[in-house]
Amino acid sequence: MLKFALKNMAIKKMQIILVVLSIVISAGIGVLAFNVSSQVSDGITSNAGYYSLIIGPSGSKTQLAMNTMYFTDEPLGTIPYSVVSALSQDGMRVNTAIPFAMADNYNGYSVVGTSPDFLNDKEMKEGSLFDSSSTCEAVVGYNVAKYNGLKIGDVLHTSHSSTGLDTHEEGIKVVGILKESHSSFDNVVFTQIQTLWHVHEHEGEEMHKTVCAILVNTKNPAYALQLLDEYDGKIVTHENETFTLQAIEPMDAVRDVLNDADDTKYIVFVLCAVILIMNIMIISIITLLNMYHSSKEISLMRLIGISMKKINLLYIIQNSIIGLVSILLAFGVSRLCLLMMNDYVSSMGVVLNLGLVYPLEVVILLSVFVISILPTAIWTFVMSKRDSISD
Repeated sequence: MLKFALKNMAIKKMQIILVVLSIVISAGIGVLAFNVSSQVSDGITSNAGYYSLIIGPSGSKTQLAMNTMYFTDEPLGTIPYSVVSALSQDGMRVNTAIPFAMADNYNGYSVVGTSPDFLNDKEMKEGSLFDSSSTCEAVVGYNVAKYNGLKIGDVLHTSHSSTGLDTHEEGIKVVGILKESHSSFDNVVFTQIQTLWHVHEHEGEEMHKTVCAILVNTKNPAYALQLLDEYDGKIVTHENETFTLQAIEPMDAVRDVLNDADDTKYIVFVLCAVILIMNIMIISIITLLNMYHSSKEISLMRLIGISMKKINLLYIIQNSIIGLVSILLAFGVSRLCLLMMNDYVSSMGVVLNLGLVYPLEVVILLSVFVISILPTAIWTFVMSKRDSISD
């Protein structure tokens, strides 16, 4: 029966190709849209809960949040390190005050100056965290090591621009490589805050004792609100220069980004639904036309003694093979598109995980599979009822 079904499919190549293309388009777009929107939403929210508040220069709250938590956008500017010191000494309210500075890059990957606390919850693939008491040590993200062939003991030379034309003479030694996390941390070089100061001071540049932001964890939420009121809009002076601070609650800033993303997601889902409905109609029409044109073939099989049950089974097997191949191709195409979209999505601070499959993706694919064989099942059932020759 299976062999006969395959031979019958070979005769109707064009009709089958149209059905397969319709299923691949509808299922592939639906699965891709859901996977990307879900990974972006999950990736954006995953880091927001780590910190009670973020303090930085005045300006865009969203830019400050995206820069410090996802390493996107440019820093708003700098603030004195003395603010970090003051927060660190506030032991009654503050657990940790983590400095953050972004000034250079290595082969296009951002270089972040911070403290070991920033990477405390990250797993190491090799090596160890850098020592906060020394300088010129680095922990690199998984993708940085992978695509640059880095290993423990290698020395990096960072630069101001992605062209690498203004590379710093002072090298930074790789002491650790992060385990792959499918997050923005995979694409960053981390070093001590003192290293950035040292490298720039060594070449006569002004960056000493300043940071781009401070990530704060408080003892409890009430203290976070107190510090938010205290530091938002606060003016501090450092070396005769005045700085205006802002303090933000990370989830509030991220919520604005997610609202924009959700609006886009709903539009995409509506378009996917329209495409899916149109393709269901196309699949049904093509399938029913195939079955109609197969009426003589079915009558002939009935005359030579083949039961209607076996004929029904033949066509259901045939369309099941088409549906199964189609949804597998749709899944493969969606993963290929994920790979192609990774660079664009990484600009939002999210690294797509090609191996991540959500339960709803399976539901979408199985639903399209059922829809692909449903017209055949209905038609063969109707023909069985009309058949005047008893089995």
